[in-house]
Amino acid sequence: MWGVILFWSLATLVAVLIHYKWSHRKILAATSNMSSPLALPIIGHTYLLYKIRQNPNFFNGLKALIDVFSSPSCLHVGPLVHIIVYEPEQLQTVLNSQHCISKPIQYNFFHVNRGIFAAPVSLWRILRKSFSPCFGAGMLPKFVPIFNEKSVEMVKLLECYLGRGECDISLDIGKCTLDTIYSTACGMNLNLQSSPDGEKHLIGQHRYVETILRRVFNPIFYPNCIFRAFGDGKQFTEAHEQMRAVSYKVMVAKNSERPKPVISQDNDDIEGKKQQMFIDKLYEMVREDKVVHREDIIEHLDTISFAGNDTTSTTLVNCLLMLAMFPEVQDRVYQEIMLSCPIDDVSIEDVSKLVYTEMVCKETMRLFPVGPMLARTATADFKLDDNNMIPAGATLVMVVYILHRNVQIWGPDANEFNPDHFLPEQVAKRHPYSYLPFSGGPRNCLGIRYAWISMKIMLVHILRKYRLHTTLTLDTLDIDYSLILKIKNGCQVSLELRV
Repeated sequence: MWGVILFWSLATLVAVLIHYKWSHRKILAATSNMSSPLALPIIGHTYLLYKIRQNPNFFNGLKALIDVFSSPSCLHVGPLVHIIVYEPEQLQTVLNSQHCISKPIQYNFFHVNRGIFAAPVSLWRILRKSFSPCFGAGMLPKFVPIFNEKSVEMVKLLECYLGRGECDISLDIGKCTLDTIYSTACGMNLNLQSSPDGEKHLIGQHRYVETILRRVFNPIFYPNCIFRAFGDGKQFTEAHEQMRAVSYKVMVAKNSERPKPVISQDNDDIEGKKQQMFIDKLYEMVREDKVVHREDIIEHLDTISFAGNDTTSTTLVNCLLMLAMFPEVQDRVYQEIMLSCPIDDVSIEDVSKLVYTEMVCKETMRLFPVGPMLARTATADFKLDDNNMIPAGATLVMVVYILHRNVQIWGPDANEFNPDHFLPEQVAKRHPYSYLPFSGGPRNCLGIRYAWISMKIMLVHILRKYRLHTTLTLDTLDIDYSLILKIKNGCQVSLELRV
């Protein structure tokens, strides 16, 4: 009896393996010459993901696995093929290929499939064209007073840390950027820095991201039914709803009598295009039945608050920590600030003068890119380089973190903090795709200029009032990968009033 069961079990396994090999023969042939760790039958390299997840320093374990193999390398997660790339020329090819604009299935786990972050290509093209002016040159001058107002409020609230030694100010920075995002995108002053809503939102957002991260690296939970029944489905739903509370308030206000807008509504035409806030453009597209439906609005607000806020606040937090770690750099930034914008509000013209400050921000984003890994799905075969073809259906994983610390690109001090990496003569020597803090190609970050201006203005207000100190050093920092890259230590700084 047991012999019969064993026989049929082995026969079934062999049949499954043969079917897998046959149905995936094209992909297996295309990736056969790529470097790769040992793959097990059917499950491929899934066992390595489980092994890495047991590592207390999850990101270092993941980086160590990728770092061993040359680019491109290949990882099979069951039937899913992931091709790892981190060489500039290859990244340029991938990010600019018309066959590599789609996002992989893992982006569906965010439940914002109609938002610009994870939308299918056909929808994304329309959204990108429609929303770009909302964060472009026509609207930015209207945002600057809000950037200043929210920065002044944040600086005032930071006074509570004076004389308390080293404290983590990450939450305060996060509430400021969140308050700024909703004010500029939705035209509503929600006072998220002083009300409990801001902190609740950020806590919910953290839990939301953590549940997604666990699901991404645990393929058994990819099917929705298994995730809901045996995974973090309940925790995800609770966190998602907690994160959405502020967006619901925005929708209620928009659907009733909205508060007085905090942005001028004169909507000047620039090159024949009416300038609108994001929320107004969104509702206009709903009214005109232009691919956006009323039930999509919450997903678009989710996207703005998550993708726009968490990335900006994390980058700003990291910049402040680097300035505290390197007092000579902080002094030089402060001198530039006092020369360019010593008092009162900061203008766009002032921001353009902060050249060294921008170098410091860029170097921070080099060492700690908020998007350490980017992913795309190939919708057709395309040539990566002279030796490699990418098969349709493969997922391209672009490891920005390894790119940004490549000693062949950045020199022997690639792991050190050195803003001179971004001197014009140094930048001119490097491949344009050696540095990708905002991704690249047609599906790059929508709000690049918005992010630069808002971050610089916040830095100006903080550094004009406070000197930052910390006992942390680069070699004591722990990296935390929660889909975006964070410093696990937080922004542990002590504040001293400047005189």
